[in-house]
Amino acid sequence: MNQGDSMKIGRRRFLQMAAMVITVGGFLEACSDEPTANTANPTTTSAGRSDTIPAVRSGTVPMPTSTPTAPEKPEDIAGNFLKAWEEQRYEDMYALLSVSARGFIERDKFVARYTNIAAEATLSNLQTKLGSAKPPATPNDPYGFNFTANFKTIRAGDFTQQNTLRLVQDNNRWRIDWQPTNIFSGLATGNLVRMIPLNPTRGTISDRSLQPLAKAGVYYTVFVVPGKIDNEQQLLDTLSQSLTMDKNVIKDLYKNGQPDWRMDIKRLPGSTPQATLNTLQAIKGVGIAETEDRVYPAATTAAQTLGYLSAVNAEELKTLAAKGYREDDQIGRAGVEAWAEELLAGDKGGKLTIITPDGGISEKLAEKASVDGSNLVLNLDLTIQKNAERILGDKMGSIVVLDVNDGSTLALACNPRYDPNGFILGLSGSQFKALNDDPRHPFQNRPVTGLLPPGSTFKVITMAAALERLGMKPDDRFTCTGHWTGLGEQFAKDCYLKTGHGNITLYQGLVQSCDVVFYELGKKLDETDPLLLPAVTKGFGLGSSTGLVGLTDAPGQVPDPQWKKDNLQQAWVRGDAVNLGIGQGYLLVTPLHMAALYAAIGNGGQIPVPRLVARSEKGANPQTYAAKVKQKLPISSANLDIIRRALADVTISGTGAQAFAGSRIRVAGKTGTAESGKETPHAWFCCYAPADKPKYAVVIALEEAGFGNEKAAPLARQLIDTLTF
Repeated sequence: MNQGDSMKIGRRRFLQMAAMVITVGGFLEACSDEPTANTANPTTTSAGRSDTIPAVRSGTVPMPTSTPTAPEKPEDIAGNFLKAWEEQRYEDMYALLSVSARGFIERDKFVARYTNIAAEATLSNLQTKLGSAKPPATPNDPYGFNFTANFKTIRAGDFTQQNTLRLVQDNNRWRIDWQPTNIFSGLATGNLVRMIPLNPTRGTISDRSLQPLAKAGVYYTVFVVPGKIDNEQQLLDTLSQSLTMDKNVIKDLYKNGQPDWRMDIKRLPGSTPQATLNTLQAIKGVGIAETEDRVYPAATTAAQTLGYLSAVNAEELKTLAAKGYREDDQIGRAGVEAWAEELLAGDKGGKLTIITPDGGISEKLAEKASVDGSNLVLNLDLTIQKNAERILGDKMGSIVVLDVNDGSTLALACNPRYDPNGFILGLSGSQFKALNDDPRHPFQNRPVTGLLPPGSTFKVITMAAALERLGMKPDDRFTCTGHWTGLGEQFAKDCYLKTGHGNITLYQGLVQSCDVVFYELGKKLDETDPLLLPAVTKGFGLGSSTGLVGLTDAPGQVPDPQWKKDNLQQAWVRGDAVNLGIGQGYLLVTPLHMAALYAAIGNGGQIPVPRLVARSEKGANPQTYAAKVKQKLPISSANLDIIRRALADVTISGTGAQAFAGSRIRVAGKTGTAESGKETPHAWFCCYAPADKPKYAVVIALEEAGFGNEKAAPLARQLIDTLTF
C-alpha cells in the first residue's frame, strides 16, 4: 500500500475503524456537528418554573446575603481546560464546556474521544501554553485565546500545533465553546485521527555460521471478495481441495462480508507451488496477496530455543502501549524471540494523520521512521543441532552440547517439538489447544527448564566431597553385597547390581557406579555435617541458574535441612543424605546444569556460563557476549584429576564400555539411571570428549526411557561420532 500523503484507506478498513470506535465510546458520533440532545434552557428548572428569586414582601425579615465571589476570569477557565487536558482529566475538561457544546457532544463520548485519540496517537506527553487573548468586541461576543500544544508520541515522534480556544458566557460564567478542532486544528467534523504504523523489520536470528534460523519471509494470503463470486460452488470446491479446508468453514469466513470487502481465508507459506497459486487466482472472486512476515527456515529445528511470535492481546497492551505496541503487533512469546524482544523488535515508527470519511488523508500531523531490529547471532551450530534432534528421534528428552572451555551452547535439542511457522500461518483454536494440552509438553524447553533427578551422574559430586572433606583416598575399600543396611534393616537399600560388586575401591565405585559405595559416602558425609554434601553440591553449580545468556533457565533444587523444614515442614534425616549421595531424593537439575558441570570437570575446574547468544549486530557497534566463568569447582586439582581418570575409565571398563567399544574418540563420562516416580526410570549420560584434551561436553537425558548405559550412552556415542575434533 502506498504510504504517501495521498494514500487512500480501503472502505472496509475505514468502516472497521468506525465500528471499533463507536463500540468503545461513540468516537464517530462525537465528530458530528449535529447536537445529540436538545440544549437545556439554563433559566428553567426541570419542572418548567422560573429559576428567578421572588422579591421580598414589605414587612418581612430581609433574607441574609452571601459575600459575592470574584467572577471567573476567562484566562483561568482556558488555562484550567488545557491543564486538565495535559493530565488526561477529560471529565474535568467536559465540566468546563458551554451549554451549547454539551448539547453537541455528550460527556461519555467526549471522554471516549479524547481517550481514543490519545491511544491512537500513542501520546506519551502533552504540554500546553496559553497565548495571547482576543477580547470580545461586545459583551455578547466570544472570548478567544491562542494556545500552543506540544505533543510527544511514541510512534510518530514530537510535533507542535498552534490552536485557538473560543469561550462564551453561560449564566455570566465563561465556558469553552468546544469543537473537534480544539484537539487538532485540522480535525474537521466527520474526520478521524489515524496512526499509520511504520513497522521495522524484525532482526534475523542466525546460527554461529550465519545460517538463518528466523528471518523475514514471504507469505501468500488467499482471500475472497463476495461481490465478485461468479460460481460459488466451484469456488468452494476448489478452495476446499487446494487449502484442505471444510467448505462450510470457508463460507463462514466470507459470508458476512460486504460485496467489495476482502475476506481473508487462509495464509500459505512462501514455498507454495506457483501452480497452486495460479489455480486459486483463476477462480472469480478469489485473490492472493503477497505479504512479508517472520519465517523459520528450519521449521521444528531448535523450536523451543527460538520461540515463536503472536499478536499482542488487550491485557498486555496496558503495559506494552507505552512502548509503542498496538493490538495487531506481534511479540516474542518464548525462547530467544521473547528474551531478546527489545533487540529484535527495533523501534516502531508511524505516520499520524487526519483522515476523511472516504479514507483519504487530509493532513499529516507527524511522522517518525522505524528503525529495524538488531540481528542476533547464536552460538548454536545448526549441523550439530540437527544431528542431535535426529539422534533423539521420537524419544522424550534432551540433548545438550557445550563448548567445554567457553560455554558456547552448540545444541539444545529436545523432543517433542512444534513448528513456530504455525503461529505465523495461523493456528486454529483446536490446534493450539492440542499443543497446549499435550501431556508431553511440546512447548517446554527441556534442556534448560526440564527438572529431573540426575541419578548416578551426580556421584562425581559425592566422590568430590568425600575426597575433599573426609580426606578419603581413591583406593579406600568398601564391601558391596548388593544389599545395604547402613541405616538399619528397616531402611535397607539395594545396589543396581543385585549380586553385588564385592570388595571395591572408591575409584572403582565411580567407574562401576556401585550404589552401596555412595550410600555409605552419603551417610558418612551427613554424620560429619548435614550441610556438607548440600554445600558441595551447590559449589558444583547446582541449585541456582547457570547464568545462561539467551534464555531463562530453571535454578533446580538442592535439598538441605533448612530447605526441608521450609518446604515440607519436616526434619532432615540421614536417609535424605543417602538419597542425595546417589543423585536421588529431592534433588532436581536440568540437563544444562549437568552439561556445565561436566564441562567444568573437563576443563580443569571452571564452571562456564552457557552462552546461547554470541552477539547482537546493529550497524558498526555489535554487542558481544563474552565468555564468563560462573564459579570454580570446590575441589583441588589433584582430587579433580582422580575423578577425571575414573570418568575416562567408565567408557573403557565401566558402565559405559559397551556403548563406546571401538570409538575413535576416547570419551570421559558417567551413566545415570534416575527414579521417575513411574515404572520406567530416566536415562542419563553425561560426558566430555576427547578425554585427554576436552572440546565438547555432551549430556543425554531421556525421560522414562530405561537404564542410562543401555538407552542414553549409545545416543551420546552416535552424536560424538558426528562431531568435528
